[in-house]
Parts: sequence; C-alpha cells; structure tokens
Amino acid sequence: MSTRIIWLRNINDSELLNNNTNTTTTISDYRYIKLIILLSCQIISILCSLFIFVNIIHQPLKFIKPIGNHFIFVLLITSFIQVTTELSMVESYLRTGIVQPSNNSYCLFFNWYEFSLNGISLFVMFWATIERHILIFTRSIYQIRWKCIVFHYLPLSIATLYTPTFYGYVIFIYNCTNNWDYYELLCTSPCFYQNKVLGSIDWLVNIIIPAFSIVLVNLILIIRVTCRSTSVRITIQRKKKNQKMTVQLLVISSLFLIFWLPIAITGLIQQYFSPTFLIDIQFNIFFYLIYFIQLFLPFVCLISLPELKKVIHVKLHKWRRRNLIIDGASLQMATIG
Repeated sequence: MSTRIIWLRNINDSELLNNNTNTTTTISDYRYIKLIILLSCQIISILCSLFIFVNIIHQPLKFIKPIGNHFIFVLLITSFIQVTTELSMVESYLRTGIVQPSNNSYCLFFNWYEFSLNGISLFVMFWATIERHILIFTRSIYQIRWKCIVFHYLPLSIATLYTPTFYGYVIFIYNCTNNWDYYELLCTSPCFYQNKVLGSIDWLVNIIIPAFSIVLVNLILIIRVTCRSTSVRITIQRKKKNQKMTVQLLVISSLFLIFWLPIAITGLIQQYFSPTFLIDIQFNIFFYLIYFIQLFLPFVCLISLPELKKVIHVKLHKWRRRNLIIDGASLQMATIG
C-alpha cells in the first residue's frame, strides 16, 4: 500500500531519492491512463458482483450452506464495498490530481478505509488457506457446534475485524501530528509511520507475513493433498472433492499473490539491501495493482463456485434452446408465407 512505500522512503536519507525525482514525475504523468483502466474494470466488476449477489439471494442456502464458501462471501462483500466506494475516491484523485475534500478528517478516513479493506481481504485469504487444511483433512470437527465456532466463525471474525481495529487505533487515536500532502494519493502517509517500530510492525505483520504465509501454506496443502491421493484408503469421490477444494483455493489465492508479491518482494529488498530498489515503480505502479485484486475477484469467484457455474450453464442452455425455438418458428412462418 502506498503509505508503507512512503514510510520506506522516509526511513532512508532524502538524498537517496533525489535522483529519482524525474522518474517519479514521468510515471505520474500517466494518471489519466490509470483512471481509464480502473474505471473500465470497475464497471464490469460491479456488474459481475451484482450477478453473483442476485443468484445468492435467489438460492441462499445452496450457496451459503457449504462452510468452505464462507470466506468467499466475505471477500466478495469486501470487494464490492471497496470497488463501489473507496476505488471511486482513488479515481477522484486520479482525475483531479488532488485529494478532495482537502482536510484532515477526510485524509484520516481515506487512509483508515483503504488500509482496512485491503487488510481484511489479505487476512481473510490468509485464514482461508489455513482453514482449507481443516476442511480437507479434519472436516469432522465442524460437526461439533462449539468447535465450528472456535475453528471457523471466530478466526474468520478476527481476520475481518483485526485491520479496522488496528488502523483505527494507529490512525485516529495514536498521538502524533499529521503533515498531509493533498497532491499525493491518500494525502501521503499518516503520522504513526514516524514511529519506526509501529511502521515496521505494520509492514511486517500486515503485509509480509500474511503474503508469504499464503504461499507457504498453499505449497504445504498441495503436498498433503498429493500424498493423500495416493492412499488406497481414500475413495475416488473423496479424492476428487479434495482436488476441487484445493484448486478452488489456489485459484483465488493466486489472484492475491500475483498482485501482492511485487510489493512484498520489492519492500524486502528495499528494507535489507537497496533502499531505492524500484521504489518509484513500486509507488506509481505496484501500488495500483492491489486494486485489481478487488476488481478481478468477482470473476475468479464466479469460476470457483461450482454452484454458480451450474446456474450459468442452465441459463445458457435455456437461452440457446429459446433461440432455437424462435428461429424455428420464424423459419416456419417464412416458409408458410
């Protein structure tokens, strides 16, 4: 996220960044291109989300009952909120080149809203990768009510509430003085980044650890599922179900990794090796890639939910059949005429 990048800039000597001024200016000139791309994707993403929500409302038990789908719905709701509200705030900045309204309250809210929504998605995805091990290998524990609450609903709730609570404290309550720049996205960084300990905790705990843990836990899942599929004690039907659950998780988590890892990896290099490594590209390009997680998420969920795929297949079949009937009737009328 951009303020983490700004924080990485601030912890280094300003002289290290003087040579990058021209590059920053050149890349920033393309904000209208960013606006057009984001706006185009936003419209399509909203339509896809609405299609999913309409089908869920029509058959709620069919989609919501499977416990493995719960994290998907949390991600979808978060994505829809971010795409319809927070992304519009970003687009307003890209259109005018200034954060409006230009005041302290709006900048505080803008930072909290941005960080919270991105954090919810990342931590829910992080928990989903862990929970998939439970669903595949020890699913029976969810048959006991208190275990279902402790090992499913409670962690999912914590993953959803953690980042809004954390950023609520460090942005609204932590005692420091903000120096906003309204010509920077998010008004530049909130003042808690002046505390290097808090800045390091935020960067490591809220980005690096969950991002790389998703990779590690997914790799372990693939190995476990592969090893278990060779067991003679497991039925073919169970093998197929495990594979489907694994593929579903990998497809969704891959979306997060594709767009989060560039920031995470370059951030690590900047922190421990080269402070200015790709810093302008990271600030002006990599940061905006995060929004494509929310923009593409409805489409990924659409192909990951077998219940929705069946609905689409049935509707397409009915549409084709209706067209064939209409074409046949038209041909018959033309022949009679």
